[in-house]
Amino acid sequence: MTGDDSDTSRLRTGPWLPEPIVRRSPGTPEVQAGGAEPAPAPPPGVAVGDAGAAPTDPPGLIDHDRQATSVRRRLPWFLAALVALGVIVVTSLATCSSAPDAGRARNAEGDVVPAVAPPTAASSAGPSQSQSAAPKSSPSLSHSATRRAFQPIELEAEAASVELAGSAEAIAYAGASGGRIVRNLGRWGPGSKKTGSLTFSDVTVPEGGTYTMTLYVVHDDGDTSRTAVISVAGGGSVTVATAAGSACCTRTAVVITLKKGRNAVTVGNPDGQAPSIDRIAISAS
Repeated sequence: MTGDDSDTSRLRTGPWLPEPIVRRSPGTPEVQAGGAEPAPAPPPGVAVGDAGAAPTDPPGLIDHDRQATSVRRRLPWFLAALVALGVIVVTSLATCSSAPDAGRARNAEGDVVPAVAPPTAASSAGPSQSQSAAPKSSPSLSHSATRRAFQPIELEAEAASVELAGSAEAIAYAGASGGRIVRNLGRWGPGSKKTGSLTFSDVTVPEGGTYTMTLYVVHDDGDTSRTAVISVAGGGSVTVATAAGSACCTRTAVVITLKKGRNAVTVGNPDGQAPSIDRIAISAS
């Protein structure tokens, strides 16, 4: 050491050793002991030695600016194309929705007036023609069907509901359905007491019209032929000839006209002898 050196904090070395390097915090450039600090590095983009040159942008920043500028230039065109596409879509929808009503008439408010179809030949026909076209059921056919469905009824001549008049009387007879017959019908002599008849007062049918009346008769005195007159209260009468014997009983059918509901049917003969009656049956004709 020399006496001239007043700095006692440093170790003196020989001239053959380099000056020690002083370490600083990270990021700080190294400084040689006794030397001046190095000049700061120039900023990026500035060449060393060009002290008056203006700084330049890094390449990455330049590319980003170019892309942003390109997008800003294309954005108006993109928006215009989008608006034009929307106009086309709206116009197409409006045209499609108004196409069905294009040929229709409209009123003052713009509403579509429903079209009225011209009358056809079938619709222009009068009420009588249209009604005649529809099938109708004939009353006579329906009545006939009802009569065909009518179940035959049988009435005994000696029943309590049957009215005997004049010379008519009920007697027991072999072979009769109820064991008895009514005889002495018709004219058997002068005077009302010699003229007999019987009346079936409860002949009930569902519909008015013609019915078949079957008489079960017998000629108990041995005659081969007699005549019966059948009359309906409120209606006409019909005459029927019977051919029978003394054996019970022979059937004879005749067609009569009855009204709907209850009827009174009388068997007799004001001008001659009538056959004896066992019973009658009413069926659809």
